[in-house]
Amino acid sequence: MERHAFGARHGEGFRGVCPAMRPALLVVSATFAITAAISCGASVTSPTQANDLSGMWRGTGVDSQGATIVTWALTQTGANVSGAVKTQAVDPNDGSCSSCHRNKSGTFSGSIDGTTLMLTMHFAAGADGDPTPACTATLSGTASTAVANQLAAVYSGADSCEGPFLNGSLPMTRQR
Repeated sequence: MERHAFGARHGEGFRGVCPAMRPALLVVSATFAITAAISCGASVTSPTQANDLSGMWRGTGVDSQGATIVTWALTQTGANVSGAVKTQAVDPNDGSCSSCHRNKSGTFSGSIDGTTLMLTMHFAAGADGDPTPACTATLSGTASTAVANQLAAVYSGADSCEGPFLNGSLPMTRQR
C-alpha cells in the first residue's frame, strides 16, 4: 500500500502516524482548512452574536465641548441596533450655554460588523422639552462590542448652534 507524508498509508488517516505527531498534525490540518476557506472567500464567524446590546446603558462622554451624561435604551435585531438616546449636562445649573445644549433627547442607530459597533446619535430640532429647540446635533462613532456589560465608544460630530464635538470618548455600562 502507498505511504503518504509522515509515514501514513493511504486510507489510514492519522492512525499510521507516530502518536507523538498526531496533535501537531491536527493543528496543521485545522490551520490549513481555515486558511483555505478564507482564501476562497468563505468567512469564519461565530455561530451567534455573543453579546446582545439590548437594554439600558449609561455613561459620561467627554469631548471638546465638555462632559455630558449619556443614557441609551437599545434594541438589537441581528446586526442592527436602534433606540433612544438622552444627554444631560453634568451640572445643568452651571449657567453655561454648553450645559443647555447637553440636555437633549434623540435617536440611536447603529450596526455591528464583527466586534465593532458603528453608531450614530441624532438630536432633531424642536424635540419636546429641549432647552435649545432650534438646534440639531449629530454624533457618530465606533465602539468595541460589549465585554462584561461595558463598552467604550469614540465619537465626533456637531451641534448646529454650538459647533463641533471633537475627540469624544464615551465609556458605557449596561444598567441592571
